[in-house]
Amino acid sequence: MHRLWDSSQTSMMRQLHAVYGEWLLKDGCWNFVVDHFKGARMLFLSEGSTHADLVAMAQEDYNLDMNTKSVELTYSLQQMAPDLPPIHVTSDRQVWNLLKITKTHEVRLCVSSFSKMKTVSEERDEAEERDEAEEGDEAEEGDEAKDHDGKEDAEIPVVADAEDYSEYGNVKYEDEEEDDEI
Repeated sequence: MHRLWDSSQTSMMRQLHAVYGEWLLKDGCWNFVVDHFKGARMLFLSEGSTHADLVAMAQEDYNLDMNTKSVELTYSLQQMAPDLPPIHVTSDRQVWNLLKITKTHEVRLCVSSFSKMKTVSEERDEAEERDEAEEGDEAEEGDEAKDHDGKEDAEIPVVADAEDYSEYGNVKYEDEEEDDEI
């Protein structure tokens, strides 16, 4: 009989508390400001967990867009100097180091995410591409105008002949119309 839970496997698993937010440097001290709406999560890592595994867990647990270009995983130990920046987990080796540290220390994994910021030149290039695409559409509309004989346009009233609505709300009563005729 196969057991779903094997107590021998738990010794290989490490419990890791994760919080979502951002690091701020204030008065020479690094502090992680937690996003209370996203809350905390409990992650379990095995000895063979990879950086990609950890990033995928963070993306799933915090409902991060899978297209997010950068998920930042960091931690800080209590005995570290407060002016020392947080430790970044950026590779499989650093995940392994983190797992070793969790054997002797309580570690809070700090999760942050950043979408790729567009540079001004990237924004300008995209705007130019949109303009070129619109110009291409206008040229196609102009081609249609060459083929159009204009008969349908004859039924459209000219703006000068249209009703003047500047007197909107001023109703002319029948009595006034009779007075005008007299």
